[in-house]
Amino acid sequence: MDKMAKELLEVPYVHLVTTMPHDFNGLARRNPKQMYDLLFQATAKTVKKLGMNEAHLGAKPGLISILHTFGSDMKYHVHVHSLMTFGGIDNVGQWRFPKHKKRLSRNSKLRETYKRIFLEDLSKLFDNNLIEYHEGYDQVIQKVKDKQWTVFVTHPTMQTKTIELYLARYINRIAVTNGRLNYIKENNEVHLLYNDYKNQEKDQVAPKETRTMPPLVFLNQLLEHLPPPNFQRVRRYGIHASAKSAKVKDTIEKKLKRHGRTIRTTMEIISHLMHLNPFECAECGCKEFTVEQVLPDKTWVHKWIKIPTIRAPDMRTNKYHSPSEPIF
Repeated sequence: MDKMAKELLEVPYVHLVTTMPHDFNGLARRNPKQMYDLLFQATAKTVKKLGMNEAHLGAKPGLISILHTFGSDMKYHVHVHSLMTFGGIDNVGQWRFPKHKKRLSRNSKLRETYKRIFLEDLSKLFDNNLIEYHEGYDQVIQKVKDKQWTVFVTHPTMQTKTIELYLARYINRIAVTNGRLNYIKENNEVHLLYNDYKNQEKDQVAPKETRTMPPLVFLNQLLEHLPPPNFQRVRRYGIHASAKSAKVKDTIEKKLKRHGRTIRTTMEIISHLMHLNPFECAECGCKEFTVEQVLPDKTWVHKWIKIPTIRAPDMRTNKYHSPSEPIF
């Protein structure tokens, strides 16, 4: 999370989620690399096309995207989570914010552009024989061309820590953790604890449900979420791309750059390895502290500490005298 936070700029970000209809699940299972690449590229092209349009932004935004193929219940659900800059850098190196106060463009425009780019690029894959499937392009899109595709986007925010944590947690994680699994040996069943988002009420935590599967079904479901060999699940586009970032880093204003958290992270790691507990109040046990900067008081020494003045020794007696004692 700290590594991702260092890459972000001190500008508002939005959380963008792009997906594809479940009618393409069979196509994605048969051609995972091609379809996952297509999902990434369609997302990046959509953001770039809308961003470079003067009616919306007129600048190049940045994008950090992560692929997910699973939901909380481990069912096959291919989608990409992205952190997108709310604004971008124009051709002269200046930062611009979108013309709309809370969005890059209308949501309907975003969905239409993404759907059109996705289907156009999918058609090219079929034309170049890069897709292996028992149906042709016309048959595949027949079920989805009239559907409204789901694209989720939040309002811009400077409080990106929650999104950073959400994305960072899944960079190297598989579909499920051991804490949500339980094997019932007597019944030869695997119980999966998941969040039931379908029955979630507004502003409430999603209720927990249990999904029961035979062991072989569970293993099959787990393995289908493994990405293709050497597949890059985290990608960066626009001003967050490696090549572009190196070119524009000197043109970005210093106030837009973030500082790393190396020292804080190092101390957290050391404390965890040494099993050190955080500081807490001896009276109430509270672990939250207010940090204040205390500046030195240059007059404190003269005000509270009296330093005696030592005179030179009497040459006749070779003894020191205090300022109150007369020498003669």
